[in-house]
Amino acid sequence: MDKKVKVLRGLLIIIVCVALVVSAVSVFVLHSEHSELLEGFLYGAIGVSLFMITAKILSLIQKEGKQDD
Repeated sequence: MDKKVKVLRGLLIIIVCVALVVSAVSVFVLHSEHSELLEGFLYGAIGVSLFMITAKILSLIQKEGKQDD
């Protein structure tokens, strides 16, 4: 049970960090003259972070399935 709590805490930390990065980049996009470049960076960062979170969730599901066997 302790391992599951550590993993969930790590996942929460990742989500909070992603939210902070997205909010910081969105502030730069709103106050920048070169918003196309920063919008591309923002969309790329969001896509990569969603991929990483999805991969982490799927690996957790896979680990739970192996423990049940």
